Amino acid sequence: MPPRAVSAIFRAVKRILLGLLAFLGIGIVLLGGGLLWAHVSLRGERTPLPASDRVPAALAADSDGPVRLSWINSASQDMPRSGVLDPQLDPTPGAPYRMSHPSFVLEWADGRVLLVDLGMSQDEARNFGAGAELIGARPIEPHTPTAAQLGARADDVEGVLFSHLHHDHVDGITALCEGRSRPLRVFGTKAQLTRPNYLTTRGLDILNEAGCVELVPLEEGNPLEPVPGFPGVRVIAAAGHTPGSQIVVARVGDGESAKSYAFTGDIVNIRDGVRHDLPKPWIYSTLVVPEDTDRLGEVRRFLRRLHQDEDVTLLVQHDELSIQETGVPRWAGAP
Repeated sequence: MPPRAVSAIFRAVKRILLGLLAFLGIGIVLLGGGLLWAHVSLRGERTPLPASDRVPAALAADSDGPVRLSWINSASQDMPRSGVLDPQLDPTPGAPYRMSHPSFVLEWADGRVLLVDLGMSQDEARNFGAGAELIGARPIEPHTPTAAQLGARADDVEGVLFSHLHHDHVDGITALCEGRSRPLRVFGTKAQLTRPNYLTTRGLDILNEAGCVELVPLEEGNPLEPVPGFPGVRVIAAAGHTPGSQIVVARVGDGESAKSYAFTGDIVNIRDGVRHDLPKPWIYSTLVVPEDTDRLGEVRRFLRRLHQDEDVTLLVQHDELSIQETGVPRWAGAP
């Protein structure tokens, strides 16, 4: 090959490589900027938490609260605790951990139902589980989705609360809307419904595209925000995990047999995060899902006070074994 042709090829290859490096550099800058903005915006969402002793009193002040609580699990996946707790701080790193993706069902005496989270479809569960296998998880086990398990009772669902708008909590809304002839109210803080970040925009899109959803922003300014039409349930603006992460608290039953519950969402992914005040792995909170770790620590300690001082049962969405230990029954359909 003539030297001039070789030189031309070399220059062309050099231009291609420089172009690829420039493209990669731009991508890194954009990604870094996105992560930085996500961290900064989270720190702007720090609504004061209520005093822990106010929670049971506020719930007890409501009459006609929910009379039953049960749960539906859309998927299970065994995985190492190092995926959800800082492995350098975990006192029992070898203990079993099973990640769940539930929907909690609150029922009132007149038959109406409020759901907390909706889990995923089976296809979405398989997609989610494949990513978790990269950090040592076993293959995911998709279960019957929430809408299918509700069956004919799905029409009794009058409202939904989401702990946050990551797709593994929101995806089940699509099936719930199929064939529904009336609006389904989805209640959320204004941070959740109007100030998403790049990881919750998809969840908000799912809600807007589901076909039956009426978004109902809750009022701001009350640390224990009531949910219109659902006495005995309050919402706490938690943030930390996402801008719109919210803790749902509820008092179920009447009189001395009534029990109070806190649905924690992804403030922690395992109950031991609250019990021992342990953070998630650094790489997760910094790069995978940008979190406000200081705020998460504040909320963990608030949840621990709720449990230890106020006898509020914690329901950690992604901790199947701890949910089972609470004794909350599986959904069994009509009472």
